[in-house]
Amino acid sequence: MAPLQFGVLMIPFQIVDCAMPLDVISSCSKQYLLDMDSFGVPKGMIERGIDIEFHYIGATMDPVKLTAGFKALPTCTPENCPKLDYLLVGGPDPRYTETMPKEFFNFMQEKIKEVKTVFTTCTGGMVVGATGALDGIEATTNHGAVPLAQQMMPKVKWTKEKQWVVSEGGKFWTAGGASAGMDMVAHWVMENYDMDVAMFAFTALDYHPRGLDKQLIKLPTINGTV
Repeated sequence: MAPLQFGVLMIPFQIVDCAMPLDVISSCSKQYLLDMDSFGVPKGMIERGIDIEFHYIGATMDPVKLTAGFKALPTCTPENCPKLDYLLVGGPDPRYTETMPKEFFNFMQEKIKEVKTVFTTCTGGMVVGATGALDGIEATTNHGAVPLAQQMMPKVKWTKEKQWVVSEGGKFWTAGGASAGMDMVAHWVMENYDMDVAMFAFTALDYHPRGLDKQLIKLPTINGTV
């Protein structure tokens, strides 16, 4: 089976909007488990890790300036991006939706149809909402930005009552703030991969996921690890 192709739209998002969800997924990957083998990865776990490749899509190949002056290098552009299975969109200044490069707008419209799931964190929901893809769908964004989102994209059923929202059929997973995005992706991992793989990653990250109610969820005990 071919590796999952996971794309990240390289817009000027807040670093943790993408770094935290990506690290949850990456820490469950076959490559990470292989790299960590000397730390005592349980026998047979590597083969059950996520077989995945990441692609960082920039408007050009120039560095993209994120928050705190951090600069990140794209690995591809819309012109040479491979076929994707998943797309993650982090949150920029909401005004970015008014100045978003046309190539990104067109790219998102195309890839949204192609991928199995679109993940958004923080105001990344507004970026996807600007394409019209969320019209008529319940979704969330940074809860402080919901009133603005309702003004700018009134056809989307914006809510601030949930930490994240999964659309019917699972096409769109939209999260509130950055930490909610990390929790959202942790739940996606737990729903789609073996719990012991997820638990190994959570332990390595010293991380305990929260639920939709913002409370820590009850995790199973696996080999003495909670």
